Amino acid sequence: MITFWRILLSGATNFIRNSWLTIAATAVMVVAIMISLSAVVLNVTAKNAITELSKNLQVSVYFTEDVTEDQRSQLTQRIASNEYVDSVDYISKQEAQIRLSASFGDDDGIVEGLALVGADTLPESLEISVSDLDKIEEVGGIATNDEYSEFVDSVSLGRIDAKKTIDRASSARDFIVSASIVSALAFGAVSVLIIFNTIRMAIFTRAEEIRIMKLIGATPSFIRGPFLVEASLYGIISGLIAVSSVYTMIVSLGSKVSTQAEFEETYAFFLQDGTMWRMVIGAILGGILVAVVSSLLAMNRYLRLKNW
Repeated sequence: MITFWRILLSGATNFIRNSWLTIAATAVMVVAIMISLSAVVLNVTAKNAITELSKNLQVSVYFTEDVTEDQRSQLTQRIASNEYVDSVDYISKQEAQIRLSASFGDDDGIVEGLALVGADTLPESLEISVSDLDKIEEVGGIATNDEYSEFVDSVSLGRIDAKKTIDRASSARDFIVSASIVSALAFGAVSVLIIFNTIRMAIFTRAEEIRIMKLIGATPSFIRGPFLVEASLYGIISGLIAVSSVYTMIVSLGSKVSTQAEFEETYAFFLQDGTMWRMVIGAILGGILVAVVSSLLAMNRYLRLKNW
């Protein structure tokens, strides 16, 4: 226990001693971890936003006036059995009228016109949500088969411009994630180089001290220990700073958009205790891993304890 405490104390002393190099190494690592965490946040945000927007892209199947319940059930079961169908909802004539009135209640002309023609004017329909937007045309094609043409009046595949918007958002998400990964790797590589050089300089600075430690019988583990502690401190401090910065942005920006359906789930997800702790632990462990690997590379090359 005394030996372990001395190793920790020596590592912390070295961390403070090389203040300028410590600041440089920590700053670069903070940027690398922040980019990685931001990529996770953006990916989850975009995924949830696209999922929420996709719910409004539904296939609508409108029936003719003389459709029977058996015919409607037959088509409903056929569509529901498709692997890409998420849900199938039946919309009666009365419900269609209620929806129209709710959407255009402020337009007196439409309300008066609807009252004149009657509620039976609006057709019965099915609203179909799909799990994969790329399969929306395939799902809509089921209702256009000749066997259903007798009682299917028309099929609507939702707003095409909205689908294009979602496709562009999905492409933007993929680009952001890819760019974030490349940037994080680049800054991670720079962090490795800086910490490598920091440990190397520490080894050169303490060369005489290390030589004396060898002469009095210090073990290789006792000599390596302080350098590993110093490197681990880089990772721990960088991880904490990066997580604090990312969560500051999440809270400050998220509170402003959390009332929108596209971002409500994401904001709630990142404020969960489990998510916060996973982010903190992941950032710290990632920082420690990069720092320790850099330290081991430097010690393997310059400390020369293999044959001792």
